[in-house]
Amino acid sequence: MSRPPHASDRTVVSADGTELAVSETGDGPALVLVGGAFDHRGTPYLTRLVAVLAERYRVVTYDRRGRGASGDTLPWSIEREVEDLRAVIDAVDGPAWIYGYCVGAGLVLHGLAAGVPTTGAVLYEPPFRASVEHHVDDVVFADMLDEHVAAGRRSQTVRAFLAHVLGVPMGQIALLRLRPAAWSGLLAEAHVLSRDVRVLNGLVIPERVAAAVGVPVLVASGDDGPEFMRRAARALGEAVPGATYVELPGQWHRPEPEAVRAALERFTGLR
Repeated sequence: MSRPPHASDRTVVSADGTELAVSETGDGPALVLVGGAFDHRGTPYLTRLVAVLAERYRVVTYDRRGRGASGDTLPWSIEREVEDLRAVIDAVDGPAWIYGYCVGAGLVLHGLAAGVPTTGAVLYEPPFRASVEHHVDDVVFADMLDEHVAAGRRSQTVRAFLAHVLGVPMGQIALLRLRPAAWSGLLAEAHVLSRDVRVLNGLVIPERVAAAVGVPVLVASGDDGPEFMRRAARALGEAVPGATYVELPGQWHRPEPEAVRAALERFTGLR
């Protein structure tokens, strides 16, 4: 896959010894990106996003453990993923902002609550549900995804995640399956999707985690995507102390990179 020009690649070692593949592109204030369930360095959307953001920022991306070129020390835990994020930020020269979207926003939320060093963070549409009640069926859902993977049912794993977590209509999923290259890329991430459900607290906003955040946060959503994500983003903005909530006009769950850059520039004071 194509990569943004002038990318510098390196390896960062997390607290448990896991090697994380990291890339850095551009100049300006440091900005660490944490992507969605199916995004890591070199995937098409993240590549487009990095290319646009690198015009104003020094963009740092990394493959989360178990994805892309990064290692995967077991057992997995949210705490180890937070340690990974901390290791990446610690390896950045100088203070850094963070932009997390989709599941990545949920992971960044845990990192902020744990005190990872950052100037501030933008969280775009973590796919929580707005309810604060615990959904036992969603906890069981993560276990079901593990069972699918263990039985070799990777297509069922991806289909269930897309429908239940991201709200993708079954018709769109069927069309995705007709694009072999795209579907193959999704299948490659099947084994880590149950982890993302757990990062998302069974899809319920983790209010105690949100309440522990002590840095400036912008929670954003698009006005042209799933309504449940807008409701959840608004509720998360209310749960994080001092957070601001905005809706980006004309954007959906994968916002255009230019819209992301404009929001980041306002939040970080570059304009």
